[in-house]
Amino acid sequence: MNKTFTLFTAIASITIATSAFAESAIQDDKYDIQNAIDAISKDDMALQKDREALRNDRAAKAADKVSGDTAKQAADSIRIGADHTAIAEKKAERKIDRERLDHAEKELNEDAPE
Repeated sequence: MNKTFTLFTAIASITIATSAFAESAIQDDKYDIQNAIDAISKDDMALQKDREALRNDRAAKAADKVSGDTAKQAADSIRIGADHTAIAEKKAERKIDRERLDHAEKELNEDAPE
């Protein structure tokens, strides 16, 4: 009887520990999902800002072209190139954050009880 009770206690302890671990994993996955969503939102805002800067720099270059100021056109071209670089960087960050989100969602689905 004592061995049966000990075995039952061990099984119950493992079940409780497994349940607690699973719940912890689910909470970690939800936290990761929220962090990825927040990061994507920040990426989108940064992309919007960089695209607006690109539009402004292109407009400035067009105005400088009309006025014939080649030095300002050159400076505008440099800023436009920097804008393109910033946009590409933000797109890469956004792609990584979306992959993190996909991974966290997959982990949540795997950790969720059936």
